[in-house]
Amino acid sequence: MSHDASATWSGFNYQGKIALYHSLKLIVEKLRSNNSLNDYELVLENHEDFDIKGPNGFESFHQVKAINQTAFSIYEDALLAMLLQLDSPQYSTVTGYLHTWRPLRWNGNDSFHLKLKGIINKIIVDDIANPGNCNVSKAFTNNVNVNKKVKIIRQARLSDPRMIDVASVVARANQICNLNPPNPVYKRIYLYNYGTEPACQLDQIDLKVKAKIDELLEFRKIPVSDIGTDKIFCCLLGKLDRNIIEKHQNLNTGQLTPIAFSDILNIVENENLRDGDEAFLAGQFKLHFVRSFEEFLDDDELCSGAEAKAYYEGDSNLNTVMEVLLQLSAIELWDYFKKLNPQISFDTNSVIDQAFTTNLDNLRNYLFLIFTQLCKTKLSHVTQHSQLTYRVGAKSYLPTTIGNNTKKQVVIGIMQNSNAIMTLFEVNALVTGDDRTTLQINDFLDVHNKVSDVNLDNYYEDESVEDKEKISQISRRIRLINIQQATLELNDA
Repeated sequence: MSHDASATWSGFNYQGKIALYHSLKLIVEKLRSNNSLNDYELVLENHEDFDIKGPNGFESFHQVKAINQTAFSIYEDALLAMLLQLDSPQYSTVTGYLHTWRPLRWNGNDSFHLKLKGIINKIIVDDIANPGNCNVSKAFTNNVNVNKKVKIIRQARLSDPRMIDVASVVARANQICNLNPPNPVYKRIYLYNYGTEPACQLDQIDLKVKAKIDELLEFRKIPVSDIGTDKIFCCLLGKLDRNIIEKHQNLNTGQLTPIAFSDILNIVENENLRDGDEAFLAGQFKLHFVRSFEEFLDDDELCSGAEAKAYYEGDSNLNTVMEVLLQLSAIELWDYFKKLNPQISFDTNSVIDQAFTTNLDNLRNYLFLIFTQLCKTKLSHVTQHSQLTYRVGAKSYLPTTIGNNTKKQVVIGIMQNSNAIMTLFEVNALVTGDDRTTLQINDFLDVHNKVSDVNLDNYYEDESVEDKEKISQISRRIRLINIQQATLELNDA
């Protein structure tokens, strides 16, 4: 395994949907050809983002890059890792695929395969230009401050017994480039083609997966309906989601935790699995949550290409917090979501459909932006309270989805939220917005006292007088500040 990126994705995001699309595509093809599905499996986060395993071993490795970039150079590291991996004798029959949001672009008329050959040739050129200090040489040191290519070569030599020293690695690179075997490694890697172009836009993958579900239903002579397809879609994503959560929780066991193609087919055909509205709503909610996050990563104005790339390489403020959120089940994520929305009253734990009446755009426009900018070392995760805050000493800062509301709207919303007492009692400040958001509240109590049309008895019927008084205590202490102010206070403390 070249790396493990399971913390950067869930079964509901782009990687999961691509894995599902390719698996459904293969299932349909095999059924139409009267081939057996026995011993065919989807394996998440093993050699690459996902693998396909058949009765005779691994058949294909798939690298999925959800980055809003088209330059070939951006993907060179991922392709180098796949090239070195597929060059290993044990994977000599495996095919590699690169899946991207955007079609790749490069100068000149070289084919994709020649560009791949050029990646290996760079190893040779680097060795000639920097003898004793090239990337291959650094891969045989214990230095931790090395670039990504060094880490990739280091990982490859640990899994390939032929790579015993610098000379053997460079010799292997020369063999790949200079020899012309029937099936050279750089000709076993392809840009995945979705019919019209070798890329799949973020807003198209859901439609493509659902189309494959419908194609499979029609082939099995099962009635097709939009709501039925949506429920199957969420059930399948939930299946992948549970698998990746289990894998993330057991990273050190070395178990593959495969998903059998027959299990995927059973979900499509099993009508009972499509009748659970609560599970469907939870799946829909997580689908919207993850989709909002991907749209954030794809928005150059909110998240730069460098920030998105750092996230997928596991080196950003986003990673620590999203590792928590993406590895939650759909139901658990709902509990965390409520805490990040103290200005919204959700009546009960079960009414997940209320989430869809809220402004989910604020996830993309405010909350994920906060996660990007606040320091990951200050993040505090209290599991028993389903709460994420940033802490320095005794001070606690709660990231929120609060956007361009009025002061009155925010304070009334918090007062009406029966979960606010537990959520906010130990919080010193709510964090919102960015430099485009002017809303700040330094004195909640002042606004609280001016709000005369809210009777707390209507919202805290089951709370004691002492507990109802806590809402006033919160108002005396809490503030609403923007990201910039929160960053200053967290860094200065």
